[in-house]
Amino acid sequence: MPRVTDRSTGVLAGRVALVTGAGSGIGRATAIRLAADGAIVGCLDRDGDAARQTAELAGDNRAVAMAADVTDGRAMRAAIQSFEEDHGPVGVLVNNAGIPGSGRFIDVSFEAWQAVLDVHISGAFHASQGVLPGMIERGWGRIVMIASEAVWLGHTSVQYATAKAALVGFTRSLARQVAGSGIRVNAVAPGPVETPMLFANTPAEIEAERETVLIGRFLRPEEIAETIAFLAGPGGDAYVGQVLSPNGGTVFPG
Repeated sequence: MPRVTDRSTGVLAGRVALVTGAGSGIGRATAIRLAADGAIVGCLDRDGDAARQTAELAGDNRAVAMAADVTDGRAMRAAIQSFEEDHGPVGVLVNNAGIPGSGRFIDVSFEAWQAVLDVHISGAFHASQGVLPGMIERGWGRIVMIASEAVWLGHTSVQYATAKAALVGFTRSLARQVAGSGIRVNAVAPGPVETPMLFANTPAEIEAERETVLIGRFLRPEEIAETIAFLAGPGGDAYVGQVLSPNGGTVFPG
């Protein structure tokens, strides 16, 4: 039986959400925001301790830590099944899990290339396939892919930009297939955000990145979570296969 939990308030009251890569950055901010909006949130990360920290911040009565590697299909199916058995069917999925890439393309090994694509693309595949049957059965669902401004600007990491561009194609194709079933699939493509991934760069690289942002500062994870929450809530009903880009003016997608 699903755990009895207060779901009486917020625009996502009564909904169950799953956020991948929830251990830090955008994923953590999103899990906290969706819980504040009334959802029961599964905070999934391959780092179980980080997932537990996020669940604590989101509120133990609204968030659950889940430890799994999104590239492991069997582990993802088991994690989703266990979560849904305890808390009810997932209605909101945020495919946020990702890792950076580095190095000049001519120096990148195939293994390094594949690792980035596996986390971003295969991770979104496993999570989406895990929750979609239930969404289709119930006639309602929201899936949000986390892409990047790199889709338009390119990126110093070719494998990272390629993976994010693939997520946009995934978003639009899947959106066409399931819109008639009451499911909305969209993407969010952030600009530079204050996350551990950004601050892993050198000071010179960080400053060069900052200079590209017209608003004069990096975006905060909470600002990206705001856009994700919009797509997950009632305001997102009319959005199908769209890419929203809170980027601070680094690029004007056309």
